[in-house]
Formats: sequence, structure tokens, C-alpha cells
Amino acid sequence: MKVLLLNPPPKRVSEKKDIPRYQHVGIGYLISALEQTEFPVRVIDAKLDRLGITDVLRILHEYSPDVLCLTSMTHEVDTAASLAHEYKTINPDSKTILGGVHFSALPEETLKQYPWIDAGIIGEGELTLPRLLKDLDLNGDITSSLPGVVFTDHNGKIRRSENEWIRDLNSLPFPGWKYFKNAKDYIIITSRGCPYSCIFCMQASGRVVRYRSPENIIEEIEKVLKEKKPEKFLFYDETFTLNRQRVFAICDLLIQNGLHKIIKWSSTTRVDAVNRDILLKMKEAGCNHIEFGIESGNEKILQRIKKNITTQQAERAVSLAKELNFHTEGAFILGHPTETMKTALETIDFAAKLNPDIIQLGIMVPYPGTEVRAMALKQEGGYRLLSNDWKEYNKQLGNALELDTLSRADLERIQLIGYLRLFIFNRRFTDLFKFIFNFRKEMISYLRNIFRRREKTRKSFISPLQAIQLIFRKSTDISPSSPR
Repeated sequence: MKVLLLNPPPKRVSEKKDIPRYQHVGIGYLISALEQTEFPVRVIDAKLDRLGITDVLRILHEYSPDVLCLTSMTHEVDTAASLAHEYKTINPDSKTILGGVHFSALPEETLKQYPWIDAGIIGEGELTLPRLLKDLDLNGDITSSLPGVVFTDHNGKIRRSENEWIRDLNSLPFPGWKYFKNAKDYIIITSRGCPYSCIFCMQASGRVVRYRSPENIIEEIEKVLKEKKPEKFLFYDETFTLNRQRVFAICDLLIQNGLHKIIKWSSTTRVDAVNRDILLKMKEAGCNHIEFGIESGNEKILQRIKKNITTQQAERAVSLAKELNFHTEGAFILGHPTETMKTALETIDFAAKLNPDIIQLGIMVPYPGTEVRAMALKQEGGYRLLSNDWKEYNKQLGNALELDTLSRADLERIQLIGYLRLFIFNRRFTDLFKFIFNFRKEMISYLRNIFRRREKTRKSFISPLQAIQLIFRKSTDISPSSPR
């Protein structure tokens, strides 16, 4: 029984995430888990390989797998399902299995929406997928409710069995990068899970944090260095510095093994989970980039979204990281519950005041499985749900949500103002030109989206002249007057 694991291609290259510098880590773990089975397995990481839909279909036709396993985020699920459907047309006896965060959030709904998907896996798949494939190989079909597997039986009834989180992460084999094209960046996941309750996140890896040992992490890094030539490692934990004692242990091992002289790495964390000592140790161990999830510049909104940080903590953390010469990144969201023009402008002003090297300024997406999604469906928090077309569920380029107080056009205009204001307010004109060049695909996609929807959506209250004033103004407390 031949198996193929597929990270689907984008329909159109619209942003950097469509052409990443790294492999798909989830598939990397799955292929390693399947090495312990007898099945011939192949991987197509279409984004890394820069393949289009036609290219992928050609490979599928040539390889003709008996089982096609696909993964997808919410905004990609239509593409993944379409590929599965086209392949089933070519090879009707094949089985298609879907995984990823979207299926984990909406398993039954997804199988109803795409009835040609034979089964899906909720949660982590390293233990579940091998069991499911063995069941298929033995019985020729899915016959039992394995933990984590959701499928439609012969009577048309959807059967679901809950999955359990993998407790011992050290027991998992390292990602099978040998099955992938070489990359520039390599992802390291040192823990899974997040104990926080931010309303825009579905906690895809659970609320209980599970850790790998520092020794296990160092072993993986050394293995990658031996087999590949990475330019950088990306530590992909949701909050890398959550357990400070463990961070020191990892950094000490990196230094003891001389890896701090060889590698550079980045991490993501919270502004209330760092101090000078931990940042100094990370810097000494080779970390040169740190991303902070900040989300808003308004104190009440930070509490409302259950972020439970303060703007003062954000100022302290970003300032300290800049002082220690980290490349800093701040992640913000526009469109929180009850967001107004005033609070949205406070966020972009706060981002400019912090002056990190770069910002992510996304627009709220009502992702399945989140509190925001539940609020949008009930029209709470001032939300208006614009679409259930999953292609629109992209925080940079989508069109899924707006508010009574802020139209989608308002949010998009503030988003653009915020990106430009970061550089112009701080007189970083060279950085501005670099930003425009590096994110030119996103700029083109942004303009394409605006023109595509021009006659279909509420207009922006911010005039072009006001937008220019908001970008260039010196004071951070001037906002356009609004009758709302």
C-alpha cells in the first residue's frame, strides 16, 4: 500500500508563507512515524518545492498512491479538498485522509462539506496515522473508531473517537527531513501546548504544556547540522520562555556543545515571560531574533481578549530586547471585540512607539474553534461575519470579519497605515523601502483584494487625505473625527 503525504500548494502565490524557507514540520514528524511501518511513503511539500496544482496532480497521477494524506490550515482547506477530489476522480479506489488545525476544529462539518474525504485525524497524528494505515491495509477500509480518527461509515453516519495528547515528546523520532528538499531554515519544536486562553486562538496543541528534554533538543539540532546546511533554526514553541529554568538548560547545552558559535536561532514568546537574565542567556546561546505577541495597544482590549499583559510590560520587553541587539518583531491584531477607530489607532500608534524591527499587523479572523468565532456567529462584540468561504480566512489578505464600528475597508486601511507608520514615524526610510521590496507580493495581493471587493463592501470612513495625515502625524493622540 503506497502512501503519499501532501502539503498542498497555494492557488496563487500571495504571501511569503506560500513560498516558505522551511519544510512542513507536521509532515516531517508524520513521515518519521511512518518509517516504522512497512508502507512505501513519499512526501510532496508543494510550497517548499514551489509546485503548482497542475504539478501536484501530475505527480499524483504518476505515483498513484493508494492513500493520499493531506494537511491544511483553514484558508487552505478548499484547495486541499479539491486536490483530494481530483485525485479520487483519477483513482476512485484510493483513500483520502485530511489532517491539520481546520479539521481538528470542525471534523464532522468538514466531512459533510467534502464527502469525498474518507477520514480525518484530530489532534496529533504521529501515533494515530500509522494505526489508521494498518487498519486500512488489513481491512481494505476504515472499520473501527481509532483514537483521533473521524470517518463516515457505510451507513452514512459520522463516527468520531477523541484523541489523546502525546505525553512523552522525547519518544517521537525527529522530523524526517531526508524526504524533503533542502531548506534554508529548520524548525525545532521544543514543547507543545499553551496554558493561556486568548480568545482568538483555538489552542491547537492543547492547554497542557508538554516539554522535550534539553538533551533531546540538542541531539536533534546536531543531527540536522550533520545532515543539512541550515542558515537558521526556528524555535516554534508557542511561548518558548514559559519555563525559564528549562530555557537556561537548553542555552547552557548549546554553549557547552559549541553550537552557539555555529547556529543562529529565533523564538516566539510573551512580553511577560522575559527578563534581562533570560534574554542575555538566549543571546549568548545564539538567538538573534525574538517575536513578541502583543496584539493591541489598548489596556482594556488586552484584558478583554484574555491576553492578560499590559502595554508597560510590552514596552519593557521590546526595549530590553532591542538594547541587547535582538532583531525584534511585534505581532498585533486589528478587529478585536468592541474595537473602535480610536482603539485601532492606539494599536498602530503603540506599534510605532515600540519601534520593533518589523511588525505583523493582521486583521482578526474568526477561526473555527475560537471564542471569536462563537462571538461572530452570535453577532456579539460588535462583529459582523462576512463569509464562511474558508479562502477568506487569512489574517493578512482575507475578508471574513468586520465590526459595526469598523468596516472591512476601515480595518484594511488602518492596517496599511500601521505598516507604513512604523517606518515613517521613526524615520526609518531605508527600512521602509526594504519592507516594500520584501513584501511586494503581499502588497500586490492587498491591492488586488481591495479592487476585487470595491463595490461589494462598506466604504472606509478614512479618506485618502486622512490616511496620509495618520501616517505622517507626529502626535500619537490625533484621530479622525467619526460620527460612529
